[in-house]
This record gives sequence, structure tokens and C-alpha cells, in this order.
Amino acid sequence: MRRGLFVLMLLMVFSVLLNAQSPSDDQKNEAKKLFNEANGLFRAGNYLAALEKGKAALTIEEDHRYHYLVGLCYKNSKQYDNAIASFFASIKVTPNFPGSHNALGGVYLVQGNYDQSIESFKTALKYDSKLKPSLAGIVEAYAGKVQQLLEAGKFEEAGTMADEALQQHSDNSKLYLVAARVYNRLENAEKALEAANQALKFKKGKSKGAEYFEIGVAYKKMKEYDKARSAFGEARKDVAYSRNAQYELDGLKGK
Repeated sequence: MRRGLFVLMLLMVFSVLLNAQSPSDDQKNEAKKLFNEANGLFRAGNYLAALEKGKAALTIEEDHRYHYLVGLCYKNSKQYDNAIASFFASIKVTPNFPGSHNALGGVYLVQGNYDQSIESFKTALKYDSKLKPSLAGIVEAYAGKVQQLLEAGKFEEAGTMADEALQQHSDNSKLYLVAARVYNRLENAEKALEAANQALKFKKGKSKGAEYFEIGVAYKKMKEYDKARSAFGEARKDVAYSRNAQYELDGLKGK
């Protein structure tokens, strides 16, 4: 008898706790209303006001969209640590929501944390292979990582990373350009020339000084000086590369 009463009391306690944790329909509607208001404020650029509304929605109901919006508010307010925490909270609620992984990759990219950025974008693309921000973001992250390795003098690692990036994104001008720089540093002129020409092929826009400069460097290493002069001549037309290209042209005089 006492045992039955004890079990009944336990069930009542569990029922009370469950009801306390599960918001009612009215509460859910209130949370949704706050979220919609936060979304409107966010789109208007009022991130701090949107943040307060989003946080208020979360006090009523745990929802990955609410965490995600709060994270975006923090991100756009440059409160990156808080943004990361919010995106992880969103992922914890709904692991397969690509938006949170993409946003996380974006924060890591801004911070220069390229390894984590690449992994986050990869996860986002696993759940949505056509997500444009992730497709663009992962290219930026790869390019940043390769450049970082170059500056650290880790040419072999940079080459490995460049090859990995191009295997996955074989139509990107920026990746081919950074790869050309790596191959020139590795004294692989033929591969540098191929990458630089691919960069030219996929390049959008008129500024092509960087690509022609790497072509010139490759031809110079191959001792094809007339072709090197021609490439540096094209690079010189780009204001950003005119001085460096002229320096190379001066060095080729008499060759």
C-alpha cells in the first residue's frame, strides 16, 4: 500500500516537472511572436534589440532557430565568443541544421581560425551540398589556410592543402592562384604555370595582375625569358602589381 502511494507520488512529481519543462501552446505562440519580432529587427540592422527579443524567446522555449538568430546578432555585433556559443547551442538542439554550421564557419573565418572554419563549412555542406555561403566560405578558408602556411614557410604543407582544396573545388580562380604561388615556392614551375593559367581561365573581373605575375615567375624559373617578359608586361598593367612586375622586368634585361 505504501509502495503504491510512493509510486503515485513520484508519477505526480514527474508530471509536474514535465509540464514545467514543456511550454504550452500559448507560450509557444508567444515565443514565436518574439522570434518574428527579433527577425524583423535583425533584418533592419537593429542587432541589439533583436538580441533581446531572441533571448526572451529562448526563456520560453528551446528552439534551434532562436539560438541561431541570437548567434547572428552576436556575430554582427562582433561578439564572436558569444556567437560561437549560440551556434553550438543551436547545433545541440538540431545537429543537422546547416545554417548553424555555416554561421559557425563564418565566425571562425573572420577570426582566422581556418582549420575550424573548413570543418564547419564541410559539415554544413554535408547537410546541404548546394548551400552557397558555405561553398564560398570554404574556398576563402582554404585560401586563407594555404596563405597562412606559405607565410610560415611551410611550403610542403601548403602544397598538400592546395591540392586538397582543388580536388574539391576545381573551378575556383582564387584557389588556383594561391596554388600557383605555392608551386612557384616549391620550385615546381610547370605545375605553377598550369595553376596560374587555370586561375586566368576562371577569373571574373578585369584585374589579372596576380595571375600574370605568377606566370612570369614560372617562366623565369623555366628560363623561358621572352615568355616571362610578356607575362610581367601584362602584370605591370595592374596597378597593384606594376612595381613588382617592373622590378622583374628590370632583372630580365640582357637575358
